[in-house]
Amino acid sequence: MPSTYRSFLFVPGARQDRFAKALAAGADAAIIDLEDAVLPSEKDKARADVLGWIDAWSGKGLAVRINSPRSAHGCADIAAFAASGALAKLDFIMVPKAETAVDLEIVAEALGADIPLIAVMESGRSLANVQSVAARATGGMLFGGADFSASLGADLANWDAMLTARGLVVAACGAAGVPAYDVPFLDVKDPAGLAETTHKARLMGFSGRACIHPDQVSVVNAAFTPSEADIAEAQAIIDALNNASGGAVLHKGKLVDRPVILAAERVLAKAKSV
Repeated sequence: MPSTYRSFLFVPGARQDRFAKALAAGADAAIIDLEDAVLPSEKDKARADVLGWIDAWSGKGLAVRINSPRSAHGCADIAAFAASGALAKLDFIMVPKAETAVDLEIVAEALGADIPLIAVMESGRSLANVQSVAARATGGMLFGGADFSASLGADLANWDAMLTARGLVVAACGAAGVPAYDVPFLDVKDPAGLAETTHKARLMGFSGRACIHPDQVSVVNAAFTPSEADIAEAQAIIDALNNASGGAVLHKGKLVDRPVILAAERVLAKAKSV
């Protein structure tokens, strides 16, 4: 199982002055964005500046979203990172517009490094191939709901409109044994909406969520961090299992079967990782 993150915080690749602030904002990983956050005319300069900044940086919890591997800028990103020492300092590379497993295979082989790849599912074609893409996404998958909803003419703000896509992403990631991450909540002035939708995402099986503003990080982290009550209950289930010495287990009058045990183990594993 690859590393799991409660929160990502995107930072524009053309705003080097914000990189350190993003890393200090409390997210499990800061993602320097060379794709949507950088104008086409600025991409070459941003790429060079980012590589230079990473070369001088030391720490952990940093990643980069490159441009689509189906674009000239994406190919330039891949070539530049493959020729640099930056990959050794990054937690993962995020690959947008990952529409087929071949897209990820090309990125992995071209980079020539054993670095996790997180795919972004953001089109109808990508959703149609979601199982095979998730199987090749060694670091997990992000639901790119903004681009996906725009391609369909659907309403991103309406949870029900995106329910099918979210469910398919989570199911594909579960089958592949990799984490699924939910789309950022775009209204940075609505913390209640952020909390509500993040809670729904957690209940669906998402492992974390992307953020677009530092103020969102604490809310997202809290939603994906097991509470003391959750941890105590999970530990009680495991203790009951151990005390039964392989026999049938009842906990609070309910039979403890394999799904319940797996859920308890996930809670305890997540608590240890925080």
